[in-house]
Amino acid sequence: MDPRRLARALGALTIAAAALVACDGGSGAGEASDDEGVVIVVEGEGLDGPTAVAVRPDAEQELWVTNAGDDSITTISAADDEAEARTRTDGYAEHFVAKPSGIAFEASGESFAVSNDSNNEVRDLDFQINPERNIYFKGSNFMGPTLFATETYARAGQNKRYLDDWPQPGFGHDPADNIPQDQCPPQYWTAEVSRCYWPREGSHLDMLHESPISKGILHGDGNVFYVLDGCGTRVEVRTCNNDGHVVRYDFNRDHQEGNGFHGDGVVRRFIDVPFTPVDTTVSGMAERDGWIYYSDTGAGVVRRFRPGSGDVQVLVSSWHGGPPTTGQRGPGVIDWVDVPGGPGDGDTPPVIDQWIATAGNQQLIEAQGARWIKPQETLEEYAYVVGSTVEEAVGPGEITEPAGLAGSASSLFVADHATGRIHEFSWDGLEAMGEIDTGVEGLSGLAYTADDGGTLYFTDADGNRVGRVQVG
Repeated sequence: MDPRRLARALGALTIAAAALVACDGGSGAGEASDDEGVVIVVEGEGLDGPTAVAVRPDAEQELWVTNAGDDSITTISAADDEAEARTRTDGYAEHFVAKPSGIAFEASGESFAVSNDSNNEVRDLDFQINPERNIYFKGSNFMGPTLFATETYARAGQNKRYLDDWPQPGFGHDPADNIPQDQCPPQYWTAEVSRCYWPREGSHLDMLHESPISKGILHGDGNVFYVLDGCGTRVEVRTCNNDGHVVRYDFNRDHQEGNGFHGDGVVRRFIDVPFTPVDTTVSGMAERDGWIYYSDTGAGVVRRFRPGSGDVQVLVSSWHGGPPTTGQRGPGVIDWVDVPGGPGDGDTPPVIDQWIATAGNQQLIEAQGARWIKPQETLEEYAYVVGSTVEEAVGPGEITEPAGLAGSASSLFVADHATGRIHEFSWDGLEAMGEIDTGVEGLSGLAYTADDGGTLYFTDADGNRVGRVQVG
C-alpha cells in the first residue's frame, strides 16, 4: 500500500476552520488544511446542506455543488488558492431543483441534469390562486430528473415567482403563447402584436417525472441519464414503498427553456436492479468498463450492473403510434398544444389513462402485479428491463452507509456517510486499498479530477463545507 494512504488510514484527521465563502456573485473563500492534506475549499452561507459535487468538464476545476437545504446550486472556482463561490437559485427551484441529491454533466459540459430527493412538496407553498393544486399537485410524487443548459441555469430576467404568477387551472404547465386574449392575464398581453407572451417556468430545458425521492444521477450519452429511484412501488400516487431501483431516462430533444412538452421522453425501469434509500443520505453513481456502479445505501453495499443486459419489455408504447425517437438532442416541441392531433396536455390524468388504455400492453402490465408503477405523464415509451446482470461490487461489512462515489483511472472511491471516511478500492479486483478519515460528520458527495495529479472533492452536508484531498 502507498505509505501516504496508509498514514491517512491509520490517523484520524482534524479539519481546521475555513474562511467565509461568498455567495450571490461574491468571492473570497479561504482554505484551511490539516497536516495530512485534507483541505476545506469553501465553507459558509453560500452552501446549505450541500449534497452532490461535480467537476464541470470544460472548465478548470470548476465545481458545481447541489444544496438540498434551499434548492440551489453553488459554483466554485477551485483552481486557485483563493476559491471563488457563487450560489444561484432558479425561479422555479421548488419543483425543478427540489432537494437536489445529485448532479451530472454531459461530456462537453454544455448541459447537466440533477436528481431531486423530493415528492414535489414545493416547500410548503400554499397555492391560493388555484387551490386545487394543493390537492392534485403538491406532494403528488410528480418528480424526477431535470435538464439544464450550463450557461443559462437560473439566468437573470428569465424567471417568475412560482406561486404568485401561476394562475392557470388544472394539473399542467403554463398555457402556450398563442392563447386568446380573454384567457391571457392582462400583464402578459402584448397589444403591439396581439399575442400573449406568458413567462416561462424557470430556466430548465426539460424534466421527466417518474422518480420521486431520487438519490443520485449519472450521465449516459446524449440526453440519457441514469437515476437512483428511491420511491419504488406505490400503494397510492402519493406514497412510496422505498423498494427502489435504477431508472434510465432519455430526454431526447428538449422542450427549450421553461416550457412543458415531455411527449418524446423514453423511460426504462431496471426493475431488478435494487436500490434502498436512507433518509436524506445521497447515493453516488459511477461508470467503468461497461458497468454502472452505485451506492445501495440502505443495503450497505456498492452494486454494479450492466445497462445493456436484460430484456426490455415495453409496457406502454408511443402515444402517436409510431416508433419512439431515441438519442435525439437539440430543441424540440415546446408544448402539447403545438402537436397537431395530439392527445391534449400529456400531464393530465385523463390523457395519461387514455394513453395507457390504448397504447399499453395490458397483458404485460397485469403480469407486473404489485411491481406495476403507473407512469405520471404521457411518454414515447415506458418500459421495464427485467433480468439485468447485477452484482455486489463491495459487499456488506466494508462500508456502513455508502454515499458518494468517484472513480480515478485506478481506483473507486466510496464515501461512508456514517463514519466520515472515504474508502478506496482498486478497479482490479475491487480490493480495499485504504481509507481517508475526512473528520466531517456529513460526508456526502464525491467528485474526482485528474488535475494536480489527482484530486478528490467531497461535500459536508452538516457543516456546509466542500473539501478536497490529494489522492494521486
